[in-house]
Amino acid sequence: MIEREDLTGVRKAAILLLTMDEELSKEVIKELSEEEIELIGQEIARLESVPREIAVRINDEFTRKLHEKSDHIIGVPAKFRGLLNKSLGEDRAQSLWDHLRTEEEKAGKFLKVCDARILSNILKNEHPQTISLVLSNMESKKATEVISYLPAQVQSDVIVRMAHLERVDRKIIEEIEGVLKDQLESIGVVEGRRLGGVEVVAGMLNQMTRGMDTEILEAIEETNPELAERIKQLMFTFEDLTKIDDKGIQMLLKEISSEDLTIALKGTSEALKERILGNMSDRAAKILREDLEAMGPVRISDVDKAQIKIAMVAKRLNEEGKIAISGGGDTFV
Repeated sequence: MIEREDLTGVRKAAILLLTMDEELSKEVIKELSEEEIELIGQEIARLESVPREIAVRINDEFTRKLHEKSDHIIGVPAKFRGLLNKSLGEDRAQSLWDHLRTEEEKAGKFLKVCDARILSNILKNEHPQTISLVLSNMESKKATEVISYLPAQVQSDVIVRMAHLERVDRKIIEEIEGVLKDQLESIGVVEGRRLGGVEVVAGMLNQMTRGMDTEILEAIEETNPELAERIKQLMFTFEDLTKIDDKGIQMLLKEISSEDLTIALKGTSEALKERILGNMSDRAAKILREDLEAMGPVRISDVDKAQIKIAMVAKRLNEEGKIAISGGGDTFV
């Protein structure tokens, strides 16, 4: 959220341009140099929403028009791109837009390619709040890998802080990323912005091996039972396949390999095993039973990986609307 003290000259110009009539803003853009357009464009790319009171303060003459809209100007980057197309032509606008987006994404790029073990080694000496900010700006799979290398006593603290994150000033994120980048480059590592919250934590726990996710959830539950419950509601495990109807189970079976399924069923309940077998043809079910009987001991870590893999496929199918996952009368999202 933009605060009054954040209103630099360039930011004011960006907001003013967005609140202008489209034809007028087109004329203004024509009078700007490419350097000026780039500066304003970079500022607009950082804006997520503009509070109405700020926009009114910058341009009082549009007070009436702004009051007819919602509390925020929606679709800020898209609106600016539309203005660029009409003012500069599609080719020139596309070139400038690609440049702006590239600059916007550069800051977090090094975190994506950095080895998780190296990154965790640097982060372990940072404050848990700093660690939570960094992990919240990473994909959940990478964040899970990084946190697995952190000391056990730090893990639950970081997870709790991530779950409480809602919105952080972009400048703070950029400063932290800059410091980390310097540290990484100093040890020879060379080569976002989605913040954390309950969803990211649930995604991380979904990808953790058996035991680690339980320990972290229990630690959270001790200090904040309500938060732990919210995280559990967003998690999806292999055992939750019982919440899928028969049609959904059959669709899921088409999306997974028989090898993954066989290994996953080695470590599951008899009820779920029979539910899966009951949704297969007699011949396929017979083959699977024989494979399970013939299979020797399987490492728990391999079972975990297979179950996580299948659970993630089920979650994807649910998100795509192809299957329904329900429990307690509510749809599992």
